[in-house]
Amino acid sequence: MTLPPLQAAKLAVALAGIACFGVGIRLDQPSVRWAGIGLVAVAWVLRFAKRPAG
Repeated sequence: MTLPPLQAAKLAVALAGIACFGVGIRLDQPSVRWAGIGLVAVAWVLRFAKRPAG
């Protein structure tokens, strides 16, 4: 069983966002936290992306 490319992208962006958010909290850096929130938001928007035809 393989992971479709769109699913892999969603997962990678979400995990990167969560990691970035955690690092931002740990280091007390608001800009890093907001970057993490932005990445999670992008992953959420990708949830509504349509599968390519074919």
